[in-house]
Amino acid sequence: MTLTGHGGAVRSVAYSFDGLLLASGSDDGTVRVWDMRTGEEAMSPLLSGDGMVLSVDFARHSQWIASGTDAGIVCVWNVTTARANCLRLRGHLDQVNCVTFAPDGSNLASASTDRTARIWNPETGEQLAVLSGYRGSVNGVAFSPDGNLLASISDGSDTRLWHVNTGQYAREPMRYAGENTVIFSPDGESLAGTSRGQLTLWQYKTGQKTALNSAITIRSAQFSPDGRSLVAAHDQGLRLWTLQSNIADSPWVDLTGHSGTVRWATFSPCGIYIASASDDNTVRIWSPGSGEKSSQQLVAHEKPVSSVAVSRAGDFIASSSDDNSVRLWSLCTGKTTLPPFLGHTGRVLSVSASLDGRLVASSSVDQTVRLWDAHSGAAVGKPMTGHTDWIRAVSFSHDGLWLASASDDNTVHMWDLATQQSSAVGPLRCTDWVCAVVFSPDDKLIASGDNGGLIYLWNLDTGEHVCAPWQADRQRINSLEFSPNGKKIVSGGNDKDIRIWDASTSQLVLVLEGPPNSILSVAWSLDGGLIGAGSKDRTVRLWDAMTGALLATLRGHAGEVRSVVFAPDGQYIISGSEDTTIRKWHMDVACKRASEHNVDPIAALASAIIEDKWLVGPSGELLVWVPAEYRVYLQAGCCALTMGKSRVIVKAGAGGLHAGPNWKLCWCD
Repeated sequence: MTLTGHGGAVRSVAYSFDGLLLASGSDDGTVRVWDMRTGEEAMSPLLSGDGMVLSVDFARHSQWIASGTDAGIVCVWNVTTARANCLRLRGHLDQVNCVTFAPDGSNLASASTDRTARIWNPETGEQLAVLSGYRGSVNGVAFSPDGNLLASISDGSDTRLWHVNTGQYAREPMRYAGENTVIFSPDGESLAGTSRGQLTLWQYKTGQKTALNSAITIRSAQFSPDGRSLVAAHDQGLRLWTLQSNIADSPWVDLTGHSGTVRWATFSPCGIYIASASDDNTVRIWSPGSGEKSSQQLVAHEKPVSSVAVSRAGDFIASSSDDNSVRLWSLCTGKTTLPPFLGHTGRVLSVSASLDGRLVASSSVDQTVRLWDAHSGAAVGKPMTGHTDWIRAVSFSHDGLWLASASDDNTVHMWDLATQQSSAVGPLRCTDWVCAVVFSPDDKLIASGDNGGLIYLWNLDTGEHVCAPWQADRQRINSLEFSPNGKKIVSGGNDKDIRIWDASTSQLVLVLEGPPNSILSVAWSLDGGLIGAGSKDRTVRLWDAMTGALLATLRGHAGEVRSVVFAPDGQYIISGSEDTTIRKWHMDVACKRASEHNVDPIAALASAIIEDKWLVGPSGELLVWVPAEYRVYLQAGCCALTMGKSRVIVKAGAGGLHAGPNWKLCWCD
């Protein structure tokens, strides 16, 4: 996962004891709490109002989160209440570099630039001990597994051990054991400290020291729960050691992916994952057991979504992306149980699902067409080659025997799915790039649209033109679709209007006034009653297919909408966008709210647009202010589901949305 939302460098992360939550502290002055099952924020950001948050920790019972700030304040948040309560602990005279709870949660320790470490009662805020005598800033503190000892580390390469109950030395200070961070091993027998690019493991009872030479500037380190691994955060990323009996010979792997210095890294309680905090404003979750050297991203596309398709059974959505991958999602939950389908070496421009739901086809700028098993995600056969330029579109025949592909090489190829070889019919030639291709419902015709605005109709059996190509658009045709009865064709392209044609006569039947920008995708609902379109203006629009009346404009995407498709049940329309997300829109809700938004301020949120950080209503009224980092994740009211890195849902509480002529006097629950 990559968790985004912080507006500044992320300094520290900590898991809850059950591993279901992760807290992160940032230079933006917030502590954020993330749900590790979804990657979304579990609650509103915790605002201390005391400057940058330099350190965070979860208490074992998961009731409290502690944070230390550059203003010298230690905050203890009770996150089990409806609104997180904050107890501010005052006493430090300079920034708090580290906070940590005792294993049983009874004590809280803090380390500060004021050359002291302090022990607190986290429930009452009482200061129990002030540990002083350091020559420099105290940068780290750690409790032993039994909670009886506290280790601390300072700038003077001075590591100290204290009895927690008495506040007295447990032994003489140790020189040059570390300076940035200190931690106990899970068995309590060893301490690890960092200094001058080295990790030193110290058997403090025997005095034996072993160095892990790293030649990197280490910021922090943590043991795995079983003590068999050690992870360090450094300027270039993370380094993970698998500890051997001879510590100095321990092998390591580097985890790369952050674009800034990594400040902190910690294992999840189960030891399966590592969380890291970085100056690139993100938190990342890694899978150290996978053997991979790169981060495991959230279940979402990392780059623009180019195409979406829905299985006829309605059980999955297929998507393709500029990140070179194809993914499958549950239409019901938006979750995926399969890893991304990888194999294309360039952007994947189109995806299609076979009618029986067994196969998914994809096409790419790498000039290949690939088939995938929709149940296992495995590649089916070898890549199909023959095109000499980008392949912009693929489409299955309804009988599942054929696959058509459209390319910038001005041809449409027909593929026999049984052999995965080119059909004897074709290639079918156009006069310009071919941007769209589709089969008629009875599989007797193939229609395609090209870069010059022409529509072509061929006989599937013979490959002959059914009629002369007709000029359907003044510019490129980006998408076309047959009506469910096969009698009409809808087309959309760069000249902004949507046109409906009689398939037998090539005559124009109806023009739907489009948005002010290019139409990138069109779709016809299975009952024939609706036409949907995705546009460069970031909207999805719905029209009555018989009258041409505009029924709803769906806003929420933060990038152009490149692909739309109707769900088989007729309740939803699915959209894929340049903003990397896929959205599932409830059409009845959208159409109803489009007619209500002038009188219902809550319904107005569903059709609001973002202008200068505000959700703005149809008359330009300011509805809700949205922080910049949330805009791409905003989920409008008629959007039933968002498949992406995260989502922000605007809701009204029991008191409703309070509105009036003076927005300064209004508030939202």
